[in-house]
Amino acid sequence: MRRGPRRIIYCRPSGRRAAHKTGEHSMTVLDRRMNRRNIVLDYGQGDVEQSRARLIVDQTHPFFFDHPLDHVPGLLLLEGAVQAAQNSATFPCFVSAIRAQFVKYAYFERPIHVTWKSPDEDKGQQRCHVEIIQDHTLCARITVDLRPETGLVRAGQLSGRPAASGLENGGMCKASVGRDAACDGGTLNKLRAENVLITTPHLGTEHVTAQLLPMADTCLFGDGFGVVHPLYLLEAFMQVQRYLNATQDGDKRIRDILTGVSIDLSRPLASLTNVTLHGTRVFQNDNRGRLWRGATLQADGQAFAQCSIETARLTRARKSRTSKRD
Repeated sequence: MRRGPRRIIYCRPSGRRAAHKTGEHSMTVLDRRMNRRNIVLDYGQGDVEQSRARLIVDQTHPFFFDHPLDHVPGLLLLEGAVQAAQNSATFPCFVSAIRAQFVKYAYFERPIHVTWKSPDEDKGQQRCHVEIIQDHTLCARITVDLRPETGLVRAGQLSGRPAASGLENGGMCKASVGRDAACDGGTLNKLRAENVLITTPHLGTEHVTAQLLPMADTCLFGDGFGVVHPLYLLEAFMQVQRYLNATQDGDKRIRDILTGVSIDLSRPLASLTNVTLHGTRVFQNDNRGRLWRGATLQADGQAFAQCSIETARLTRARKSRTSKRD
């Protein structure tokens, strides 16, 4: 049970103490959350100066906890890291990259804290280094890059030949689709229809393609300020990975535990019209005992983002406690 009033920071304007009033925010971050239910950082007295906050784990949240879990989902840890970086922004910006390494599961029994360092600045960009801590133990390392705002990618603005990605379309139709084309939620571990973000993937010999569905009005995770949130795009990629895991065997399945995810965006995206995902089905070895595979996101046939996952096999002794990450 939560004790006392919650104080929320949406953004910290440059050169000023961060605002603590609930609902007060600056216009600094382009892709910030607007719905109060999506604010996942709880700042106590002095937390801002110490660059730390408590992660709000609301098990009634209809997206983060779409289905029962025995641990705090990695997506919620990523959301906390992104909001920490956004709250540190000192110029108008958007989230251009998220890279995470998962070290240990976070569980419900004890508080989870998000800590970060003052962002590094290089050529007008900021990189925020975030750690997720529970019981003084590292659960995840996450870096979030912030880039100055640029023009939005809108449907119909991109034309010409598709960006070279080395991936085949696999016969995928590029026409806009409706919510009635949604993939079966059971193969994606989704109970709520509005939380399904993709069409049924089309499988080629080595590649997989899918389209992103129009955003459902009732999908709380679609909340954002004028752009498609980068974690929404990353979750669409992860839903393709879950589909592959549910329908494929052997080297096309995710191993025992997900150890890392990433997304890199060249520009923020204004809408989900004509957005397709083109990915690989087979994992590649990175020579560190880890396996990875990735995908390109395209708007109107032109690449604007890259996603990847990293996975590893655990020892049998640990498998019972950490056999699955959502």
